[in-house]
This record gives sequence, structure tokens and C-alpha cells, in this order.
Amino acid sequence: MRLRRYLLVILTATLGAWVVLLPAVAGSETSPAIEAVNGTGIYAEQTHRWSPSQATVPAGGAVTISNPTAVEHGVEWVGGPERPSCSAGIPVGTTPLARGANWSGTCTFANAGVYTFYCTVHGPEMTGTVTVSANGSTTISAPAMMGVGAAPSTAAGSGEPAPAGTPNSPGSSGSPLAGSARAAIKLGASQHGVAVHGSLAVSQDGAGGRLELDLLAAPSSLKLSSHAGKVRVGRLVHPSLRAGSVPFTVALDTTAKRALRRRGRLSLTVRIVLTPVHGSALTITRTVLLRA
Repeated sequence: MRLRRYLLVILTATLGAWVVLLPAVAGSETSPAIEAVNGTGIYAEQTHRWSPSQATVPAGGAVTISNPTAVEHGVEWVGGPERPSCSAGIPVGTTPLARGANWSGTCTFANAGVYTFYCTVHGPEMTGTVTVSANGSTTISAPAMMGVGAAPSTAAGSGEPAPAGTPNSPGSSGSPLAGSARAAIKLGASQHGVAVHGSLAVSQDGAGGRLELDLLAAPSSLKLSSHAGKVRVGRLVHPSLRAGSVPFTVALDTTAKRALRRRGRLSLTVRIVLTPVHGSALTITRTVLLRA
């Protein structure tokens, strides 16, 4: 009898400890956090991004979005089943007037779906995605970015992507390009006009990824002797790619257009950065001669 009473006391105490512990554990999970990050690219250009660029929460969950910097950013919801409910600390809108420095707040997502947002100041250059799942999971992830601790996924010394079938990460089976870069990228080496035209064949592994195209010119061709490296004279960002052939047109900025009219020709380096949802960024460069 005494042994049975002793065991009952131990069992009661143990169960009581678990009752106290479980709420503490359940309440310890914090919501994902996404913040604005500013930096400098390899050609000394200013860069802006959300870090991480993706988060997943359950229906009814919240994500903390902040801008801890002195550079002004804002949030514009451009895709999703509905607009989430955001606290007053976040400058939300559809114009560059919704912006600010050093702010923080939370957005709550009632229904499942994929929600996409841009920065109101920097547009698709700063694209973030919140996936609201129905299974109760909470995760955060960030595709590797060039210049942010990740090496491009290329074949050694060739500028070509890793061969198809080489996984970039778990859940990814090959290159984001449909075939080799030589076959997948259609880009004329000599073109006319004030824009560069081409197309990109995207594989299923590249679907949903981010495409950035930069046009770079030598400072001497622009009469910019103060610049030490190449100058970016055009840019296009595609925040979410589809599988198949993706055409693109990248226009010259005003300075490059003047140089083209003055010289009649302008040599450009076209930098293509393809960042899949899973895996490392793929960077490829091509040379294009534009004629007036």
C-alpha cells in the first residue's frame, strides 16, 4: 500500500511538471522576421533586398517585417488571396509615399495562399514572399544571392551552369536553365536600338526563381572618368519566373543613350543572374554591341 501511494505521488508530480512545461514550450515559438538590407554590388552599385526573402507561416500566423536602416523602404502587397492585416508601424501602400526609415511591425495572414510584396521605393528589386500553409508549419528561407555569402553555381572556368541533373539543393534536381547556357540564352551579339533584346529558356527547377539582368558599360565610353569599374546603364528584374521561354528587353538609361547617339555604337556586358527558389544563384555574362 505504501509503495502504491508513493508511486502515485511521483506520477502526479511528473504530470504536473509537464502541464507547466507544455504551455511554455508552445509559447516559445516566435514568428518569422523579414528585414530590409542594403549593400553594395560587385560594380559598386547600391543593392537592396529583403532578408530572408521568403517565409512560411500557418493560417492565422504573423510575420515581423522591419527596416532597421536609415534608407527609406516601404511595403506594397502585389499578390495573394487578400491583403494581410499589418500593424501601424509598417508603411504600407501602393506609391513611393508609403516609405520610411527605422520602422518595424507585424502582418497577420488569415487565409492560406502565397503573398508577394515589393518595396514601394525599389520595386521588384526588393521582392518578398510569404507562404501561408494549412498544415501549421512555420519556416523561413532565403535563396542564395550573389555577393551575400554564396558562390554562383557554374561549371568551373566556363561560365556555364552545372550540368542538368546536378542537384542545387534537396528537392531540386538540376539547373534552372533548360539545357546549357549557350542553348538556353538567346542573345544577339550585335543589335540595333536603345535596348538589348533576348530570351531565356527556364527549366522546371528554375520556375518561381528571380531573374536580374544588368547592362554594364566601360566608364570611358560614357565619358565618366571618375569611375574605376564598369557602370550599370540598364537593369531589369523579374521577381518570379515561369518555366519555358522568357523574353526580355533591357533599355539603356539616359547617359548610355546619349553615348550611343554620340558614338554610333556602344559595347555592353550583359550580366544575367538567375536565383532559383532552391539552390545557389547562377551568373552568366555575355557581350553585346549596340548600334544606333
